[in-house]
Amino acid sequence: MATGRSTLAESLRELYQFSVVDYCMFGLMLLLSAACGIYFGFFKRSTGSGDTGTPESSSSDDESPGPRRSSGAPAGKKATTFGSSTMDEYLLGSRKLKAFPVAMSLVAGYISGVTILGTPSEIYNFGTQYWLIVVPILLMGYAVCTVYLPVFCSLKLNSSYEYLELRFNTHVRSIASVMFVIDELLFLPMIIYVPALAFNQVTGFNLYVIGAIVCVVCIFYTLLGGIKAVVFTDAWQVVVMFISVVVVVIIGTIAIGGPDVIWDRSVEGGRIDFFNMNPSMYERQTFWAVLIGGFFYWTSFNSVNQTMVQRYMSLPNLKKARLSIAMFTVGMGVFVSVCCYAGLLLYGKYYECDPATIGLVTTDDQLFPHYVMEAVGKLKGIPGLFIAGVFGAALSSLSVVLNSTSAVLLEDILKGLFRVNPTPFVANIFVRGSVIVLGLAAMGCLFIIERLGGILSVASSLSAIAAGTTCGIFTLGMLIPWSNTKGALFGGVSGALLSGWVSLGSQFAGASGELVPHKLPVSVDGCIEDLLTNVTMVRPAYPDESGVFPLYRLSYHWITPIGVLTVLIVGTIVSFITGPRDLRYIDPELISPVIHRFLPQESFGHYGTASKTTGVVVFAEEMKPQTSMPAVTGDSLPYGTTTDQNLQVSRSIHKPNATKSR
Repeated sequence: MATGRSTLAESLRELYQFSVVDYCMFGLMLLLSAACGIYFGFFKRSTGSGDTGTPESSSSDDESPGPRRSSGAPAGKKATTFGSSTMDEYLLGSRKLKAFPVAMSLVAGYISGVTILGTPSEIYNFGTQYWLIVVPILLMGYAVCTVYLPVFCSLKLNSSYEYLELRFNTHVRSIASVMFVIDELLFLPMIIYVPALAFNQVTGFNLYVIGAIVCVVCIFYTLLGGIKAVVFTDAWQVVVMFISVVVVVIIGTIAIGGPDVIWDRSVEGGRIDFFNMNPSMYERQTFWAVLIGGFFYWTSFNSVNQTMVQRYMSLPNLKKARLSIAMFTVGMGVFVSVCCYAGLLLYGKYYECDPATIGLVTTDDQLFPHYVMEAVGKLKGIPGLFIAGVFGAALSSLSVVLNSTSAVLLEDILKGLFRVNPTPFVANIFVRGSVIVLGLAAMGCLFIIERLGGILSVASSLSAIAAGTTCGIFTLGMLIPWSNTKGALFGGVSGALLSGWVSLGSQFAGASGELVPHKLPVSVDGCIEDLLTNVTMVRPAYPDESGVFPLYRLSYHWITPIGVLTVLIVGTIVSFITGPRDLRYIDPELISPVIHRFLPQESFGHYGTASKTTGVVVFAEEMKPQTSMPAVTGDSLPYGTTTDQNLQVSRSIHKPNATKSR
């Protein structure tokens, strides 16, 4: 009878195989992605320093002779490279990109196949408490715009980790940048592996072949077009992602009988729970864990990580960057909500016949693709659209990682750590070579990641550790003006060790069976008889976790807050013990504007002096000295210019019709 059940399961899978139309949808997505690289690499490239740019380039906010830091060719010269003309154009789009495409790129870069496939299964297995993550997402957007973004926009850095050298020293910068590179190397194969596994399930196509094809396409357009190709490819890919999920959800909702049926079944099955006020930090999803842990997690990844900051810096000014983050925040809230609703849709479909229990899926990530093939597989083109959306998410995340990691390797590792100052041609070869090597590494890891078992969960934990620790160091520098280098080093090491201890300890405890996620109950009462052969529905017996070390039992939501808060607490204490910074001599440009009111008036005489190079820079009104001293808003000022000199400088560099305020 087991053979009969296996045959039935195989026949169900064969019934919903990809059609020619589905393969065409998927292939079209790959072709359009490659075409973007060719377009921005050869037809939409700048012709040198005289690039006409976009409408933003003519705005008054962008009239400085050049950014403080430029890795491109010298002014007036054209670098003889294929694709983008200069490194500034290749890595930052000459800081002239538009807010909406960048916002869509931020959404696409943050959403991977893991998000699209993992979020619905989280709701299906643990209920709707996670849906409350939309609130921390909105709070994250406000925090990034007010605390972190003004500092980066003022400094005009190519890499976010350059800030750590200006604020502390080169050792702190090197540690953070190396941690970022290691984190991304671990994350690269995960980006491709999960959607390739889903594609393999619905088509039977070789997992490694399809992963390799996607990697090659991504390397191609990232290599040629740089951040312009990445941003604009992400923009249309996120549309494909959104449409694919929405179409599946709408068709599924209609087929099941409407939202009321889904809601009623979810209530009956105990899936609806938005206010689990249990104060226990051990429970996976609670009101407090999602709000507090979710805020720290999202802020850590979106405030200082190079993959995000690099795209913030591709915009011409702070106003455009804030607009982009606002659109990104709203877009993420909507997209996550749709994925959460998809989880309820899955439960509404399988509330009486759980696919995992009867063996139709083997992992949670396969649940949504299985539903797509079963529910809408007969509609030609829809499964192809859905898989194209999942792989669009993978391509977006992979291209962002390739582009930003190559920038960190150039700016922070080659220039910062090894103190090598390459020519524009050498820098071009180094960056593009890094893209190729990183892409090939992701492709190579596909062949070993499946055999490493728990490496996916370990890599995810390491990613959270790196994000929390790095965000803690940046926050220490921007919000604790008394902090010094020793505080940053000791705080960073302490945060990484403690969060790593908690995260990896819980992973190993889970792998040994001491910790098991407490999923909500499922049923197989509605399954057809042939699928129930040799299936015995038993209530799961969870192990006694009271003997497990308490820190290992913490919900995964608390790992990032532990990392950030440990860095802040230890860093502040060590700074005061070893001698806090004298605030009279600190450069306010390195401190978040929300703290400016607490700085002594003498410090504003050092505004901009921390920069290693001199020149003219635009800095927004929000970053002006927040004191009673007279300040001119919207001016382009030389570095180190004191507030008393502002009026003289502004008269010499401002337009005649520019308005001044005191």
